[in-house]
Amino acid sequence: MVSGAEIRRAVREERQGRRRKFAQTGAIIMAIGLALFPNKNPVVVGIALGFMLLLLIFSVFQLAWIAEATPEFTKIVRAAVGIVVSMVLIGAYGVIVWPPHHRHELSVKEQAIFEKPLKQFQKPQMSIHLYCAPQDEVNCEYAASLIPLFGRAEWDVANVVERITLGKPKAGILIGMHGNISPEDEAKMKWNQGEWTLTREEEWAVRQAFVNIGIEPDSISGAIVPQNQINIYVGHEREDESAPTLMTQEFENWKAMKRERPEMDKPAGAK
Repeated sequence: MVSGAEIRRAVREERQGRRRKFAQTGAIIMAIGLALFPNKNPVVVGIALGFMLLLLIFSVFQLAWIAEATPEFTKIVRAAVGIVVSMVLIGAYGVIVWPPHHRHELSVKEQAIFEKPLKQFQKPQMSIHLYCAPQDEVNCEYAASLIPLFGRAEWDVANVVERITLGKPKAGILIGMHGNISPEDEAKMKWNQGEWTLTREEEWAVRQAFVNIGIEPDSISGAIVPQNQINIYVGHEREDESAPTLMTQEFENWKAMKRERPEMDKPAGAK
């Protein structure tokens, strides 16, 4: 016959065993988490976060709050809560350690998703011209790699990358549209003044092509840009090419307007 003291001893040993597993698993999770900070590979980070989630769920299940819960329904509910909390914690940590998006040579799959919104656009009326800064071979080469993507999507794209110097240089991918202020008058504008530019459907299709590969472009305008032309300027790479830009906000505003006015089938007016 098992005495009460033996039962209590067995319970204590079981709890101590769970505590050891909890501590050991927690140490492994912390080690993996610390290793993720300098990692810049999204695939590696994604796999590590998934492994951390499994370990955290296992660790949480060692808590007496779940392991010793009765009746069975209470244990199931608490286990579900533990899983949800684990997912939230790992998700929040993933946001912190997720590597910023950088430009790279596009894979076949990435090329296809870049071309998708361009191919879906029927008979574009605007031509594409690509630009980069003088003496900037890296970004000029990246600009040149975009030419065949527009070409395969049957857009009218210039077959050379031109080198120019912007009056107000900006980092990132810039989509340039025709503006209503002459170059002479632009020089007289105040630092916080802008100009009105007619929004065209083609502009949003080009923007979406870049968004599809994780790049949020920004917009520029000027009278030097022909009315039926879209200039794409490839400037120095931003720290995180997926970070929102002013053009991102413009697009979100347009989407909000479209939700309020369903009859809108395209971005209209000026920006």
